Amino acid sequence: MRAKGPQMAVTEPVPYAIAPSISVSSERLDETFYFRQITRGNLVLGGCGHEPVDLDKRRAYVRPKHTLRQLTQMTRVVPALGHLQIIRVWSGIEGYMEDDRPVMGPSARVPGLYYAFGFSGAGFQLGPGVGDVMAELIHTGATTTPIEAFHIARFSRRAETTAA
Repeated sequence: MRAKGPQMAVTEPVPYAIAPSISVSSERLDETFYFRQITRGNLVLGGCGHEPVDLDKRRAYVRPKHTLRQLTQMTRVVPALGHLQIIRVWSGIEGYMEDDRPVMGPSARVPGLYYAFGFSGAGFQLGPGVGDVMAELIHTGATTTPIEAFHIARFSRRAETTAA
């Protein structure tokens, strides 16, 4: 798992007009961007890659160039929003898996231990569903949701394949 620092920004409030979240996916990480408007009127921006973190200090730092990338992408998507002022920024530390897929399922080594980690920035969005799946798995020993692709053994298999 790698530690990365996603960065967020909030604009000044404007009249509420954008109900859905808006996002852009791209092969270029600096173009991958999303925003949503909260009912108070502020726009919450995210995306455009990640910044390095200092694990010794447990800190992720806000980089002005990152905020400028987010503003550039927002203006590209909705030019009328280009005049908005940023009033707040923040970053945090998140865990990202090498293949950007989480790890879910039972431990192969420790009976009764179950994993659910490495959601690569999507933990809040996936949390309720993951909770349901893990509760079913822990309670019954199985789940009706296919989670084989998320088993931690995929990394040991990759190491074995690479060594061969």
